[in-house]
Amino acid sequence: MPSVLSQLFRRPQGTGWLVLCGGPAPEGLIQRALALVEHAGILVAVVPSARDLPGADIALEGWMDDSGWEGRSVDCETSDTLEDALTEAALVLLPDLADAETYVRGFGQTDANEFLLAALDAGVVIVAEGAAAESLGEQIAAADGLSGAPGLCWIPGAVIQTHFSEETNNPSILNRNDRFRIGLPAGVSLALGPEEEREIWGEGKPTITFREWWKA
Repeated sequence: MPSVLSQLFRRPQGTGWLVLCGGPAPEGLIQRALALVEHAGILVAVVPSARDLPGADIALEGWMDDSGWEGRSVDCETSDTLEDALTEAALVLLPDLADAETYVRGFGQTDANEFLLAALDAGVVIVAEGAAAESLGEQIAAADGLSGAPGLCWIPGAVIQTHFSEETNNPSILNRNDRFRIGLPAGVSLALGPEEEREIWGEGKPTITFREWWKA
């Protein structure tokens, strides 16, 4: 029987793991994500535009150091290059760069979203940090707590807020019965496996918000 968490945290189909991080992954979480990789390949960082590539290269450094694998940064504006890189990928990093709406536009208005879903389906581990993780919810929470733009809807019903703390605004969209918030502090990750595995990693816990607060 599916667990409550597996029913709440629905995710796209596929044999790869999806890891949502509250910010850049610390070394311990990097090692846990790398341990999920089941086939050889390279590390690929995917960002919305070419101007984000230098930041992606920096974000990949820790992953390359811990794994000893080759790393490559690509943007979604060059479709052929992105598709080629993802066919070689064992793990894809969506780093905490830009903002959630930029990720939604960059991925949703190009072939990137389709390519990433195909990679997850094929068994690639996808790690989304910070703003990139927020873009995967059904809706984005604006910085002022108001309802933001639609997300990519990898996690139906979810409004994901990263770098979460007690001071984080409660988004008004939570007044709807079909929305809930996943608040992820920096250093905390939610790992969603292909067979309904649901794991919380890191020092701390996510906060799940409906119309009232309760701790996962």
